[in-house]
Amino acid sequence: MSKLLAFLRGSDVSYRSAFEASLHLFLGDDWEYEPHQIEYSVPRKYTPDFAYKNIIVEAKGYFREGDTQKYRAIDSQTYRNGLRLVFVLMNPDKKVRKGASLTMAGWCDKNEIPWFTMETLDELKEYADGYEK
Repeated sequence: MSKLLAFLRGSDVSYRSAFEASLHLFLGDDWEYEPHQIEYSVPRKYTPDFAYKNIIVEAKGYFREGDTQKYRAIDSQTYRNGLRLVFVLMNPDKKVRKGASLTMAGWCDKNEIPWFTMETLDELKEYADGYEK
């Protein structure tokens, strides 16, 4: 372990684990540590709650863990396909997650995803009738 400690002290690299540091010590300096970031996706299927023309509607009472990432991906995919994701929020002031300051409406605004409530459904209908990509 003393070789590892000496290696770590002399290194400008911040390793995520002692195992990775040990491996790098064994492999040598010719091996780069975390040289690339590679995007990946896991194919999934999404079924919207409602659809009208090019608008797909998701009715949400709350976000489950992982939903914000999922809906950003869905919004990106649907937009590329000429569709527009919109939310109807049961409670737009509900926090995205426990302890967060960001509300569901705030998250939608931040991600430029239109949102409506039961009280603004007439606006949703107008939006849908006038929407063209």
